[in-house]
Amino acid sequence: LGSGGLGPGPAAPSWMAGPSTPSHLGGGPPMQGYGSPVVAVRAHQPQQAVSFGGPAGTVGGPPVPPSPGMQKVIRRGDSNVAQVVGSLPTRSMTIKALNYKQPTQSNEASAVDADVSREAKNIFHRITLGENDTMSRLQLIRALIEDRTVCAFVLPGIDGLRLMDDDESYEAAHHLFNDLSKGRQRIRFQEFLANFRNSKVRHSNAKELKAIFERLDANRDNQISRHELLMCVKADKAVCEFFLKESRDNDLDEEEMSQQVDEVYKSICGSAKNFDFADFVAYFRSIARVEGCGLHTPIDRRQKRVLIIGPGFGAQMNPAQTQVVMQAGFQVHWVHHIPNPEEAEFQMLPHVSAIREAIDQVRPDLIMSGSKGGAYTVALWQMGYWRGPTVLINAHPSCTELPADVPIIITHGDQDPVYPRPRAELEALVSTGSTNMCFLYYSSTSGTLQSGHTPRVGDAHNMASLINFETLPRLMESVLCPEGPELHMMRTWLDRLAPPRMEAERMLGYTSQKLRSFWVSPQRQHGKTLDPEDLLFDVPANSLEFRWVSNAFRTPARDASTYGTVARDRWARMHLVRIQRIENQEQEEAGNLPYFNSVKNSCEGMGIEFVPGVHTRWLFHGSSAIDSIVSNPIQGFQPLASGSQGEAVWGRGTYFARDAEYVAAGPFCGMPAADGTRRMLMCLVTTGMSCAGDPAHHGILPLRRKPHRYNSSVDSVSSPEIFIVQHPGAAYPAYAITFAC
Repeated sequence: LGSGGLGPGPAAPSWMAGPSTPSHLGGGPPMQGYGSPVVAVRAHQPQQAVSFGGPAGTVGGPPVPPSPGMQKVIRRGDSNVAQVVGSLPTRSMTIKALNYKQPTQSNEASAVDADVSREAKNIFHRITLGENDTMSRLQLIRALIEDRTVCAFVLPGIDGLRLMDDDESYEAAHHLFNDLSKGRQRIRFQEFLANFRNSKVRHSNAKELKAIFERLDANRDNQISRHELLMCVKADKAVCEFFLKESRDNDLDEEEMSQQVDEVYKSICGSAKNFDFADFVAYFRSIARVEGCGLHTPIDRRQKRVLIIGPGFGAQMNPAQTQVVMQAGFQVHWVHHIPNPEEAEFQMLPHVSAIREAIDQVRPDLIMSGSKGGAYTVALWQMGYWRGPTVLINAHPSCTELPADVPIIITHGDQDPVYPRPRAELEALVSTGSTNMCFLYYSSTSGTLQSGHTPRVGDAHNMASLINFETLPRLMESVLCPEGPELHMMRTWLDRLAPPRMEAERMLGYTSQKLRSFWVSPQRQHGKTLDPEDLLFDVPANSLEFRWVSNAFRTPARDASTYGTVARDRWARMHLVRIQRIENQEQEEAGNLPYFNSVKNSCEGMGIEFVPGVHTRWLFHGSSAIDSIVSNPIQGFQPLASGSQGEAVWGRGTYFARDAEYVAAGPFCGMPAADGTRRMLMCLVTTGMSCAGDPAHHGILPLRRKPHRYNSSVDSVSSPEIFIVQHPGAAYPAYAITFAC
């Protein structure tokens, strides 16, 4: 590193280049690790190409008759469409097997790109029925209506059966064809492929879903029966948690598990005897957009080997950190008996060789070091001995550049007296790594209140925040996750919520589209904005919606608050008087929706999958001016003029709390009414990508990846309790809640 760059590293010994993984080491995904940069930690056979059509080219599922929706085409005025579609033959579910070639590139990104190409080719053949190499508008419309797998791939979130009844869906289909055809009558496959190859969402999902499907498909025939699914769910905890979310928090008996597997199976393939990979992808991509929270492959800690470089990690000086790691479920190995690398006239090479021998013996999935041990990690990178996932606790001064194509997490606190490094310097360091593969976990200090109190103090050298809320094990999981460490860490923030809160949020949805499904006002049907006094609608106390909002409001988080909240026994006695739904079409369409789309485009421009529930959140806001916020949100939410009760302890912006308890405990809701009640807002907030807050933030957040900036900031990147947004369109006040406690 430094002036010399990474360099090619020494030549690898011949025994490192064997054709297959030794049997005693087990299997596992391909990864980059020790040896020269061109030698992997585990030699492995390339995975077989996925045949979306199965061994005989069968797409999966029973023959689908033309949808009744097709008969409604004439009512749309498209008589030509109706005539041509009526003359199309009934779609055969068996097509000519496609002779896909197995990817030959060693680069993982190229292999994922090949997966996307195969999937796109399969979808294209389903649209054209394998008859030609171009697609017409009529063929696309027919396939969207009749084939839900095609619809989920081409227009995720759209119900093909309602295509001819729903104006937005109908227009989306035609806009898509116009965008791809660029004025021509037909679309060629290469044009179709180029559109979806550029979608970063598909890149991440293709790899992750493939990993889960391969765990199901033990006999590699690309067909999963109900029995196969049930047996795998019973035997494989990771698969069980992926399919049956409730199993994470409850022990399901055999009957409950069987019933839930039945429901999932029918949702994937209906009455068919089997489903294939294309059906599997279509189903899970569609529910990801309905439920939020996206898709990611669970990390099985029991199967992951971690090698820790002893000096500087704090086995004796910081035993709590060691205990957290040892109890997290990983296979932990240590490299002890190597000296402090910061001694005068220290010779690094002999001891780096000792670490290399340990890497050879352990075959780790992850290397972790802390403090002075970071010098050894930097040397491993420089010499080409390690190219695998790495966690570096404290940014050692010798670390001035990160190697390419290596997942890395660096943790640092702004109160570190041993290696004091400015935040801007650390952000620049992380930017030298590969896009979306490196993450800075930064523990920062808040501003000071007028009382002189500092609500939160950043970490010193021992990084105390890592031992709270299982933060260090979550960081270890994140650096191993294929989707990238930063996005995965943000996903884990949802796990800090209690199950009733998570379920309530999931049912309410994480998008304005889902939220508006609860609306009852005439504006929903007629597009007419109501007067301000008519924007509030009581949610019936006996409705499911009331129960979900109540659960989100009442349920405390799993983690104790840093700031203090209402006493738990007092909060349990809290009386929820009234819940009013806010139906402000003008605000949602003119303010919230455009900002949502801009953040979504920004995320995808950075190569990040935009995930409702991760990049949008349910949060609480207290104000004495709720009526103003409800009726005129531009004047109500004024990010650059607001802070925490006038004190911007984390920078300028509009502040939202994860927990209603926190809002109720402070002065945020203003003076109680005559009857002792107070009000707060439950808001759906587009938070996008979040960084650690800073009192020095004055409305402009740091660059994440040029030209894209972070979209919001938080008080802690471990378990955030406060979110700060800088744009008035970021938050939609969905519910006004009246309570007394």
